Amino acid sequence: MIGRRVSPAWAARIVDDGPPQLSAPQAWSMLLAGEAVLHLAEGQRVARVRAMNDWRIELTGFNDLGVERLKAFGLISEIVSWKLKLYVPAGAAGADVFARLVDRFPIERVSDRKAA
Repeated sequence: MIGRRVSPAWAARIVDDGPPQLSAPQAWSMLLAGEAVLHLAEGQRVARVRAMNDWRIELTGFNDLGVERLKAFGLISEIVSWKLKLYVPAGAAGADVFARLVDRFPIERVSDRKAA
């Protein structure tokens, strides 16, 4: 693979020797760039999505019983088309909220955005 540029998500998927060893800032920058989808513990996923004409970081696959705990971490809830959606806030506060989220629900797998 010498001389070929690959995304960090692709490299993490190919190595696959257990859970990816990404720090929270590295994972956050991958999400903001839209390069990857992060699969967290308990079947949850975090990805960049386009919602209401703005890019947002959305958490999916959460359990309805854990919504209040996730809001306590700092996630923002909205009801879109009669469905509850949770988003990591944008800006400097978002990095702290995301760090708390991955501390509680570790990253299990990274998939390339195009494959997700």
